[in-house]
Amino acid sequence: MGGWASATRRVSAVYFALAVGGIIGALWVTHRFHLGAAATAASLLPTLAPLFLSWVTFRSGAEHAAEQPLEEIAEHLAQAVQNQWETEVQVRRVNDPYPMTVKWSAAPDDLVESWPLLQTTAGDWPGDLGTVPDGWANSAAELEGSGAEITRVFAERVPTRRLLVLGGPGAGKTVLLSRLVLGLLHRRMTSAASPHTNAVPVLFPLATWNPTRQDLYAWMAERLASDYPTLAEAAPTRYGRIDRARALLGRRLILPVLDGFDEIPTPLRAAALSGINEALPMGHPVVLSSRVGEYRDVLRPPTGLPVRLAGAAGIELRPLDAEDIAAYLRRDAGAGAYAPDRWGPVAAQLGTTTPVGEALRTPLMLFLARAIYNPRPGESPHGLPNPGELCDTTRFPTRVAVERHLFSAFVMAAYRSHPRYPCRWTPQQAQTTFVFLARYLHRVHNATPDLAWWRLRRAVQRSIPAMVTQALCLFLSVVFTAITFFVDPDAGNWIFALVVGPTLGVFAGVVLGVPGWLAFAEEPRRPASGLRWAPNWPGAATALATTVLLAAPIGLPLASAVAVGLGLSVAFGLGVTSADTAVAVGPVALWSRDRRVFWALTLGVAASSGLGPSILLVLNDANAVAQAAVLAGALWLGLTIAFTRTAWGPFSAARFYLASRHRIPRNLMAFLADAHQHRGVLRQVGAVYQFRHIDLQRHLARVEDGGSSVRRPGGRA
Repeated sequence: MGGWASATRRVSAVYFALAVGGIIGALWVTHRFHLGAAATAASLLPTLAPLFLSWVTFRSGAEHAAEQPLEEIAEHLAQAVQNQWETEVQVRRVNDPYPMTVKWSAAPDDLVESWPLLQTTAGDWPGDLGTVPDGWANSAAELEGSGAEITRVFAERVPTRRLLVLGGPGAGKTVLLSRLVLGLLHRRMTSAASPHTNAVPVLFPLATWNPTRQDLYAWMAERLASDYPTLAEAAPTRYGRIDRARALLGRRLILPVLDGFDEIPTPLRAAALSGINEALPMGHPVVLSSRVGEYRDVLRPPTGLPVRLAGAAGIELRPLDAEDIAAYLRRDAGAGAYAPDRWGPVAAQLGTTTPVGEALRTPLMLFLARAIYNPRPGESPHGLPNPGELCDTTRFPTRVAVERHLFSAFVMAAYRSHPRYPCRWTPQQAQTTFVFLARYLHRVHNATPDLAWWRLRRAVQRSIPAMVTQALCLFLSVVFTAITFFVDPDAGNWIFALVVGPTLGVFAGVVLGVPGWLAFAEEPRRPASGLRWAPNWPGAATALATTVLLAAPIGLPLASAVAVGLGLSVAFGLGVTSADTAVAVGPVALWSRDRRVFWALTLGVAASSGLGPSILLVLNDANAVAQAAVLAGALWLGLTIAFTRTAWGPFSAARFYLASRHRIPRNLMAFLADAHQHRGVLRQVGAVYQFRHIDLQRHLARVEDGGSSVRRPGGRA
């Protein structure tokens, strides 16, 4: 599909270039030989053929894309999801030094449906859903398992294929769900039946969902369109006037894996669970993860009716075994016989009720401890802090104190000198940036975990337009003052120049700054990946008619009017397209494409609106000032349209503003990519970054401006 679309666009571009070349040549001949209106029209007639061919070719590619089978779209989505999570598992170092196996047992009976009821319910479903496979578990106890067994448990042992995954903070729920997604994709690809008959598992972080404002179905469609941009395009016409995301959901080609129910604000959880049951009733497979206490509170509310995930079996993740934890920490403690002994005091307290023994029981805390106290490949353990400090009950009297210390020390440890990946930012710069981003997410976006680069402008919603308008007013005031003075440099004219120049400058600055205010006033646009030309026939006719009607009063030849009108018609018809789902949809890839679209749109609009008038000015031997004014106006029009139709322009303005105030690095995208790929501070979920864990984000949002009281290597505070 991607090859067909790109090929038709290239052919369409060739036809369009031929048409534009023919129009320019015809206008030059008209001007050179002073032809009349009839002759001008006759000279333009040959250009209609390439224009028509350009339009037909472009439409053929668009129609082919629009009528792409929904099953083929699902295949592209499955490929994108698989690529995304395979990369994410590698980047998160889930298998480094080896996979930490998470075990689980059946969830408490009071949190799930009774097993006989699940079997009866699933057996009574009509059609194939009502068959009773031999793989069904006979009781909830048979759901017990570990690691990669999660795929078999969900797909074969749970009769209703509705599963509740419970666990404490940092217990490994998200990592387990990512393994489930990859396992289901593998089963889908190797299934004896057609892969098209199986839904594509997609992980949805629930923290961004507000059930009082949006139902689950609409929210999932919006999330799909954001993470996989081509799903925002129109679905095949036989499914009605809906986008591809809604079509996939409506045909049950999406298997929702809902992560982080506990991250929904407490007052909204009951409504959220009711919304899940309403949007995904019995018969719809679904997976939901949550912390145990938060889910139990919904089942036992102080007021109102209790709510639970209808028709769901459940599992609860168990704490890690002390022996496994000790072996895991000692595995890469460093070279030499003494290095593993660094963990001796900690190992002696694992599995006990001491603060360090209670803290180091989850994969998240183990990851933080390894990052802080263990050397990286090629790094010496000398100079690293001693993990024995975690046993100091004076400094860390409670489990919470140990966990806060690990969160505080993690960023500093992640940005210490790396033997393989030299760091361009100091630990203090990284700490400042992450604290700002965490606070920004909490204050501006209601504690959402999604760090979307195109929404960063909301951190400076009013500052940027005001700053740009002020700069334009100042610059143009100086320019107009200088022009006014030099046009008539007589004695005493400087007083007139000082009055008229700033007045004109302020007026022009406010007028030119209006697009910036409009761009920042609306909701941030999604990133774009390419240009498209959507003919706006009413707008084109208006532009052409207005130009022709104004031609006679101002003495503009008909050929000139046609050139200007056609140029404006093309300029206002340029738009943007979304990215291809099957290709990388990471934040950096989207940012890079949107940047290219910004400059391509700027140059396209500037060329289409300014080329014709510029050629006419050259042919009429106009002065350089007039030519420069036309080109500057066309460039301003191009920048204005690109600024309002792409995300890169507002993001760059916000980035420059925040970097000038030392809130973030100048090259923010490189910093975020490094934090994700090499430091382990961020994770990638679709098109956005998130902090590695929501508790890390919450901790950084609470850090004081002076920094944290974390002991650095060497024992100094």
